[in-house]
Amino acid sequence: MRLEWLKRPFNSVFTKLIAVMLISGSLLVIGISAISWHGFRENQRNFFRNNLAQYGTYLVRDLEENLNLDHALELSRRLFLIIRYEGENNSWQTASGIPPLEKVHFRKWTNKSENPFRLITQSKQPTVVNVLFGRYKRQGVVTVQTNNGRFIFAEIVDDWHGISFALPWIIAVLGLVGLVLTVTWLSLRWIMKPINWLSEGVSALGEGNLEYRLPEKRGDELGNLARAFNRMSERLREMLTAREQLLLDVSHELRSPLTRMKVALEFIPENSSRDSLQSDVQDMEQMVTEILETARLKSEYGKLDRQPTDLAQLIQEACLPFEKKAPGIKFENAVEKSRAQVDAGQIKTVLKNLLANALKYSMPENDPVKIRLSRNDSGMQIEIQDHGLGISQEEMDLIFEPFYRIDKSRNKNTGGYGLGLSLCKTIIEAHGGTISVQSNMGEGVKFSLLLPDSSSTI
Repeated sequence: MRLEWLKRPFNSVFTKLIAVMLISGSLLVIGISAISWHGFRENQRNFFRNNLAQYGTYLVRDLEENLNLDHALELSRRLFLIIRYEGENNSWQTASGIPPLEKVHFRKWTNKSENPFRLITQSKQPTVVNVLFGRYKRQGVVTVQTNNGRFIFAEIVDDWHGISFALPWIIAVLGLVGLVLTVTWLSLRWIMKPINWLSEGVSALGEGNLEYRLPEKRGDELGNLARAFNRMSERLREMLTAREQLLLDVSHELRSPLTRMKVALEFIPENSSRDSLQSDVQDMEQMVTEILETARLKSEYGKLDRQPTDLAQLIQEACLPFEKKAPGIKFENAVEKSRAQVDAGQIKTVLKNLLANALKYSMPENDPVKIRLSRNDSGMQIEIQDHGLGISQEEMDLIFEPFYRIDKSRNKNTGGYGLGLSLCKTIIEAHGGTISVQSNMGEGVKFSLLLPDSSSTI
């Protein structure tokens, strides 16, 4: 749970596209850099060999005319070479780093015309006796034997120098790749924006906000998708409004006939038929009341009569009508001060409905229905748990829908019209709270009611 916020960004399609783009771009940069560096090193080696071959005669002549270390150091800095001189009476070198000559692989030129150093040996400089070119690892080495001694020229293996030489090109490549990545990122963000809108719209629609609309600015497929979503939302809103209006109209129209039926039943002699009719009339009257009350709370004119209320006492009052009904009710109060700003009548209706359901689907031999009042960081919490039949996972998301009944066959033992839980949800949400359910088949059901701190006072 603690790492859930770290995983969430990586579940985004946009993040995945950006990751693929970055990885691809990085591999591209690495590939280009590797090829460029290899080419640079080869060019550097060729530059060393060819230039030394071309200017070797002049370099040897210059050194022999001014055979001292200071002059050699100056040439070494300018030409990026390590120079060592071995003479009969004098020996020196400009820096360390010349490999042991016995480990240098000197090339043998079968065809003298292919020898790039022939210019040295064929020059008019009679002192030059022999020239050898070889390599040791990455380092080029040239030895020039003269009548007076031997000159050894070694390539300075300085990667930083190579990098500094290639740095402007590297920066240019990285800048270009960065620009491409930035443009691509902005383009992807622009392309993905309607998908984010659609995700928000679906979430809002799932939460019951049928007024939510997506922007219809785009002219591509995503714009068409946004327009289709808006038409779907409007159609759903019209259908639900028509259904609610139909229920309200029917409910209002049923009140007068129900009243007349109740009056007429008073004049019928008492018998089993009269009792059955009275029970049916009471059920219909309760259904009409629940429909009208649900509609009232959902309307802009539906107001709650919030008053400071002792929730513990309210729960005890709600339990009184069921005190003799098996398997019984056990109340546990886990707070010292249980006063809250609620509509006592509405909350009592919720408690009675949930208790009636809990007892209805419990067997007499089951453990008592448990009610627990507690406080958490979010507010006051009421839990009602039975040990009855339970609810299947397929029906968990449907039980709060109007007219949905778990027991499809209505009888006197499991009667109801599927409006009680819908009304409970409406009342709790009108208080700014939440209602949830947990259940497994054969293990009972637990309803959790949460009234937020904005509604609670300690």
